[in-house]
Amino acid sequence: MNSITTHVLKPLLMLVTLTCLSACNVTHFEKNNAINLAQKGELVSARTAIKRHYSSQGKNRLLYHLELATYFQLEKDYQQSNKHLTHAKDLLESFYTVSLSETALSQFSGPTYTTFHGQKYYRPLLHVMKALNYNALAIAQPENRTVLQDSALVEMRQLNLYLEALTDETGGYNPSVNDKLTNQIYAILKPILAPKALLSNIDYRDDAFAHFLSGVINEQNGELDSARLQYQRAASAYENGFAKQYQLPPDTTKQAYNNLARVMTKSGGYEIELERLKGKIDPQQQNHLSQLTVIQNIGVAPQRKQFNLVLTADHDSKALVMTPIPFGTHAERQAQIQWFQMLFADTSIFDMLQNYTMGDGSDVALGFVTKRLPLGGLWDNAKKVGLIDALQYGARISVTYLAPPKERIKSTEIWVSGQKHSQLYPFHSIELLTVQNALKNANTEIQLALTREIVKAIGAQKLMQKTGLQQHEVFGSLAKFATSAVNAITAAADTRQWQSLPAQIRVAQIPLPTGEHNIIIKTQLNSGRVINQTEQVNVSGQMSLWQTRTFIDAPPQSKSSTSSSIFNLD
Repeated sequence: MNSITTHVLKPLLMLVTLTCLSACNVTHFEKNNAINLAQKGELVSARTAIKRHYSSQGKNRLLYHLELATYFQLEKDYQQSNKHLTHAKDLLESFYTVSLSETALSQFSGPTYTTFHGQKYYRPLLHVMKALNYNALAIAQPENRTVLQDSALVEMRQLNLYLEALTDETGGYNPSVNDKLTNQIYAILKPILAPKALLSNIDYRDDAFAHFLSGVINEQNGELDSARLQYQRAASAYENGFAKQYQLPPDTTKQAYNNLARVMTKSGGYEIELERLKGKIDPQQQNHLSQLTVIQNIGVAPQRKQFNLVLTADHDSKALVMTPIPFGTHAERQAQIQWFQMLFADTSIFDMLQNYTMGDGSDVALGFVTKRLPLGGLWDNAKKVGLIDALQYGARISVTYLAPPKERIKSTEIWVSGQKHSQLYPFHSIELLTVQNALKNANTEIQLALTREIVKAIGAQKLMQKTGLQQHEVFGSLAKFATSAVNAITAAADTRQWQSLPAQIRVAQIPLPTGEHNIIIKTQLNSGRVINQTEQVNVSGQMSLWQTRTFIDAPPQSKSSTSSSIFNLD
C-alpha cells in the first residue's frame, strides 16, 4: 500500500467528515425550529413547522402527533390535542414489538431510516395530557361535563394499568438480526464496552408524579378510594427512590402523604392508618377549605444532539481507537468531550494500565480524549472478517449526547390577591429523566453504531474485491477512500425525540375559600428576570386545577410566557 497516498487521503476524509457535520447541524437546527417558535408565542407557525418536517404516515408519525398535541393544548384547542394524543397512543401500542425488517434496515443504513418508536416515559405523559384536556373540555362544555370527566378517569385507569405493567416488567422483546457478519462484529465489541457503575439505578421504573396527578383527578371526581390508592403509590415511590433519583425536594413526599391523609379523613374508617401517618404529614394542611392544585410546566427538556467519533485500527497495539470529533459552538464542543469522558474515555486506573501495557506511554495521556479497545486474542478474528482492513482510513461513528442540565430557576412563587402564598416545588424532572435515559442507552447505542459502520465498511471492501480494484495500489486506495467518505456522509445518530416536553413540572396545592381569586405565578430566574403569569381563578367544589406552561427562554414580552389554562372542577 502506498504510504504517501494513505497520508494524503486520511486528512481529506477528515475534511469530508467535518463538512458533513456542518450540514447535519443545520438540519438539526431546522427541526428544532418549532419549539423555538413556540417559545416566542408563535404556536400556529410552530404547528406549520411540524407538518413540514414530519408526516402523519411516515416513519416519524408518532412525533407528528405528539408535537401537534402539545401545541394544540397550548392554544387551548383541547379537542384537537386529544385527537392527536389518541393517534399517538394507538401508535405506541402498535410499536410493542420491533419489526425484524426494520431492525435489519437500521443495521445497514442507520436508525434514522426506521420508524421512531418513542420512549417508555412518553406513555404516562400522554395519559396525563389527555386527562387534563378532558378536564378543560368539561368546563367549556357543561352539558357534556359528566361524560368528559368520566373520560378523564378512563385515562387515569389506563395510566394505572400501564404503570403496573412497567413496575412488573423484566425486559423487552428485541429480536436480533439474523445476520452472521453483524453478529460477529457485535460479539467482538460487546465485552469491550461493558456498562459502567455510573449507569446503575437510573432505570425508569415507575412514575410518582403520574400517580400523584391521578390521585388529584380521582379526588376531584369523588373517586376517593381510587384517589387513596394513587396517593399511596405516589408517596411510596417518592419516598423510596423516585425523589432521590430525580433530585426532588422532600416537599414532594410530604405533599403526597398530606393528600393521602386528606382522602382517608374524607372517606372515614382509616383512624389507625392516619395515626401512623402523623410523623409524615403537615397537620396545618388538614382543613376543610377547597384545594387549588397548580401545575407549572417549565422550560424545554434537553435536546438530543449528534456527537461524532472516528474509529481507527492500531496495528502496533492490536487495538481499535475511538477519537471524538467535537463540533459546534464552544459550549457544544465542551459538552461533547465531557459526555465522551464520562461514558467512554479511558480514565480509570484499569484503562490507563491497559493502555500502558498494550501501547506506549503516550496512550496513557491520550486515554482522556480517546477510547482504546484492545482486542488481544480477538485481533485475528477481526482481521479474518475484514474489520482491520476496512478501517484503513477510519470510520465515522455517530451517537447522541445531551448537554449537562443547568439550574436556571431560583424560585417559583404563588401570589393570591396581591399576597405571597406559597412556593411551587419540583414534582418531576423530565430533564433528568431524559438525560438518564440517554445515559442508560449510551453503551447499546455506540455498540450498534460501531457494528453498523464496520459492517458497511466491510461490505464495501468485499465489493471492491469482486471488481478487482482492491489489487490496484493507487486506484484501490482511492476506491477505499471513496467508500469511507460515502459511509462518513451517510452515518447519522438518531436525535429524534418529543421536542416540546417541559424540563420540569412544579406543583403547589393551596387551600382557598370558594369564589374568585387573582392568582399569580412568579418565576424568578437566576439571571434576575421574573416571569409573571396571572389568571382569575374560580375556586369551587373540593378541588380546582390550574395548569400553565412557562417558557423561560421566551422574549420578555412574548405572549407564551403568560399563557395559561384554568380548569375548575366541582
